[in-house]
Amino acid sequence: MRRPIIYKSHLAGGGELALRLTRCADTWLATPPDDAEQARIAAATQILSEQRSLAHALHQDEAAFNTFCLELFREATFAPLHISATLIGKIIAKYGEPPVVESAEDEASFSDYLRHAVHCIATPNNRRFLATQLRRTLPIYTQAERWHEAIAIDSNTFRTSLGHEVTPFLAQMTLAGLADYYDVIEAAES
Repeated sequence: MRRPIIYKSHLAGGGELALRLTRCADTWLATPPDDAEQARIAAATQILSEQRSLAHALHQDEAAFNTFCLELFREATFAPLHISATLIGKIIAKYGEPPVVESAEDEASFSDYLRHAVHCIATPNNRRFLATQLRRTLPIYTQAERWHEAIAIDSNTFRTSLGHEVTPFLAQMTLAGLADYYDVIEAAES
């Protein structure tokens, strides 16, 4: 099987792939990082490595940590990383409309839908690219010394890039992408 060509800009973030996968048009995440941004990311990663004991403590309760991550990824900083309308359209074409949640049974059905939706769009190359885009936010949090948040970003970057799981980052970006998609439809119908 022939491997896809991944250009340097795909490894750094931004560019055409960013515009196809996310809602980052007209934001700083739409363009590849320059040398100065890459230096800030490297410095943030280095500074964060000094927080290993805090990272270890946060990972003691994975359920609480994942809940914290889901809350974090609702912040406006991550809005440009919401999954694009094009990918949401592919999800809906494959799995239909998401179920409406009115009961606990509906919540389980929606969770299954969201899990399938993430797996539908989270190919290995997409996962690596989305993780790269997420890592670009790391300096914002390390400069503000928001260590819990920086650790959450770093952890989700790693888990998203190398794993097959539905990480809190992927779940929240897909969920927000769905909400954005339906907001646009609702606004058009008004």
